[in-house]
Amino acid sequence: MRGLATRFGIARYRADERYRAALSAFAQRDLDGAKAEVEAAIELLPSHAEYHAALGYFCLEDRDFSPAARAFERALELRPFEMLANYGLGILAYRDKQWTAAEARFRRALAAQPDRAETHYYLAMVDHRLGRNEQAAAWMRSASALFSRAEDGRADHCQAWLREFERLV
Repeated sequence: MRGLATRFGIARYRADERYRAALSAFAQRDLDGAKAEVEAAIELLPSHAEYHAALGYFCLEDRDFSPAARAFERALELRPFEMLANYGLGILAYRDKQWTAAEARFRRALAAQPDRAETHYYLAMVDHRLGRNEQAAAWMRSASALFSRAEDGRADHCQAWLREFERLV
């Protein structure tokens, strides 16, 4: 019966239902619910990298760093350029002040999804930490423009950093 269910995509359908429920729980800031739902999706379809990356992100948001790293790594085993997994590992490296490791992860995330404002923001911050403030300013201008285009209030935060970077150049 499992073979028939797989052939008709029933497991995939149920896994996607659980994943949508996880995203809904996350939107309501129910991190425990989001993690439980995405774990159920992974149980149904363990080869789907996006589910593992989402679990990692939910753990990261819950400040549960070791499980986050494991989930991101599993996602990358399944799909090496999974954007969210590379981004998440970049955040973990940045948090640990491992600037070059963070930069490498953010660049991989950028390759997977070039117009993601958050990645541009973190590349700016890494360049700043490495003393490359001119490059930091360029990345921050880009992040600000992308946030502005999305009508995201984080554009104002970018402008504050941009003034600081320009002062240091």
